[in-house]
Amino acid sequence: MTSTKQTNSKRVAILIENQFEDLQLTIPETALKQAGAEITVLGSRMNEKYSGKRGKIFRNPDATVSEMRASDFDAIVIPVGAIRTNPFAVKFVSAAIALDKIIATVGCGLQVLIETKQLSGKKVTGFHSIRTDIENAGAIYVKDPVVVDGNLITARKPADLPMFTTTLLDRLELKIKGMTLPETSDRTFAWWKLGQKWNGSSRADITKALNTAIVGERYTLEAFKQYSYRSSDEELRGLLQEISTIKQRHVQLLEAHLYNAFKEQVGWQAVGSEAYAALISWLQSSNELSILRRALGDIQTGVVDIYHLSCQLSAPETVAILEEIEHDLMKYEERLVDLYQGRSGDRVKPPLPTTIAAV
Repeated sequence: MTSTKQTNSKRVAILIENQFEDLQLTIPETALKQAGAEITVLGSRMNEKYSGKRGKIFRNPDATVSEMRASDFDAIVIPVGAIRTNPFAVKFVSAAIALDKIIATVGCGLQVLIETKQLSGKKVTGFHSIRTDIENAGAIYVKDPVVVDGNLITARKPADLPMFTTTLLDRLELKIKGMTLPETSDRTFAWWKLGQKWNGSSRADITKALNTAIVGERYTLEAFKQYSYRSSDEELRGLLQEISTIKQRHVQLLEAHLYNAFKEQVGWQAVGSEAYAALISWLQSSNELSILRRALGDIQTGVVDIYHLSCQLSAPETVAILEEIEHDLMKYEERLVDLYQGRSGDRVKPPLPTTIAAV
């Protein structure tokens, strides 16, 4: 058990299971320690080392949910949903709810509460992929970074962790010496800085992610321009030009954020990616279906890259831009798929990206 030995400190249990999202453990745990809370990490079984999804954090539990009592804690933090398969974990959380303890979940951690069958009528948020499960459990899904309903605190994803953790500290009436925490409603605050203080994404992590996204968007911007130059199909050419226009906007958004938030310019790799894309394009076939396959593959690679970058950052301002880009790319992926299926007939082949995943 990790304890600060502070008199009358709050007692907090953090539930973990293998493949937990690293930041969803480290940020709340670090902040709670700084505020003097007594923390107990609970797993499903002893003698097992739990590993984070990013392969950087490994943790042995202090105890297990089977022998601990909910009454021993003031709050339960659930950063992972997989522990829901352990009936003792579900029983433990059910008991905590009955005792009106503070329950705080992030992302898929809400799945544990779904298993308790005690979410009906509650306003919550969580990772978008479990929205249907949340609503089927009778809860009201709210698309906000952090949602509070009574003693239940929920957040959507790693980017929301600085706000989520600030809310948790406030509800526990905990303060960190020498630090004044902002109001969670303050959207002008640089929340990434708070995340960095709590072992979340560093400035270097965020600017690296931004440069990665810029390289990808600049490369594919030039690639799509080349595709449109070489296409003789009017409908396809028009779509490729549309995508080029939206990618130009993506580059502007990313570069402006990199400079405005961090006072940094893009790296040399971004500039070089455009020339490389032009060269690759001229070495490839100009057949209409080949162009469609490459365009679709490039879009799909971009969606994957942007999604993974978003999941690795505790920087809500940056992630909001990345998610806007992801939404745009998915919209054009759907249009390219429709066009490709309509043109290929029974000659459908897998997409053929000119890029590889950058993340």
